[in-house]
Amino acid sequence: MRFARLLLLPLIVIGTLSGCAVNMADIHGFNVISLEQEKELGTKFAVEIEKQYPVYNDAEAQKYVDRVGRRLLTGAREVNFDYVFKVVKDDSVNAFAIPGGRLYVHTGLLKAAQSETEVAAVLAHEISHSVARHGTRQMTQQYGYSLVLSLVLGQNSNALTQIAGELFGKAGMMSYSRDYENQADFLGVETMSRAGYNPQGMVSFFQKLDAMGQQNPSALTKFFSSHPLTSERIQRVQTEIAQLPPRTYPPVDNTDLQKVKARLK
Repeated sequence: MRFARLLLLPLIVIGTLSGCAVNMADIHGFNVISLEQEKELGTKFAVEIEKQYPVYNDAEAQKYVDRVGRRLLTGAREVNFDYVFKVVKDDSVNAFAIPGGRLYVHTGLLKAAQSETEVAAVLAHEISHSVARHGTRQMTQQYGYSLVLSLVLGQNSNALTQIAGELFGKAGMMSYSRDYENQADFLGVETMSRAGYNPQGMVSFFQKLDAMGQQNPSALTKFFSSHPLTSERIQRVQTEIAQLPPRTYPPVDNTDLQKVKARLK
């Protein structure tokens, strides 16, 4: 009975905190999953994800996304994971992060992006989900601490496969709370700026996706379901950019992106 009460305690705390507003600048929100446990969970999820999303077999595309991701990490508030960036073969315009610092970029996103800054905008947002550890925080709220811990310990392989499919696989993408999405935008803007990318690229790409979604909703179903775009959200990003210290951003060479896009054709 005492053990059961100890298991219930984290859930009570999680339930209490899940309704609290998120401090945009605070990346250390309450999380009952340790960093090491999250790394273990990410490794297990990656095996399941890559069964559903085949990694794109092109060294140049993989090298390109890794380079942009590594540059963005220089602007992140903390880098607690050994980040892995991979391109997966899927023509929908999307990217997603799983726990433990593993990020996946769809080939469809690379095809849609017109500049490296736009690629960086989406990656910065996803890196920010990882930096603030939104994945494990959301999972414990949704599934409960004891189930998530059992996945880490390898005690429930069937549930691991099912949850990986529900959260990240073909069945859908993890839907974060509005506060988590706003925080990923806030941190993403900051990360882009610190890494030398003009964060206006986030605004322009969101606006482009919004227009694309009106013309061809099926191509962006997954993006909009997991990253709902609203005029209010885009305005919030613009406000955050306006509050950054003024600086001049170096021009971005899009040659590598154009080479990758040519290979994707």
